[in-house]
Amino acid sequence: MEQGESKDDIYNGAKTRHATLDRRLQMLLKKPYLTADEEFEVKVLKKKKLYFKDIMERVEEETQRGEKH
Repeated sequence: MEQGESKDDIYNGAKTRHATLDRRLQMLLKKPYLTADEEFEVKVLKKKKLYFKDIMERVEEETQRGEKH
C-alpha cells in the first residue's frame, strides 16, 4: 500500500487483483488433470487471493470504525 492512496483505491485495487486471481484459479480447476506446476500454482493463487481478501476486509473494518466515531 502506497502512501497517499485512499481507502477506496486500496480496496478497489485489492478487489481487482482478487478477481483476476480467482479467474485464473477457476480456469485451472476446470481442467481434468493438473500438472505438478499447475497444482503448485493453485496453492499460490489461493494464498494470494486470501491475502487480497484480508486487505479488503481490513479496509472495510477501518471504514466502519471511522463511521461509528
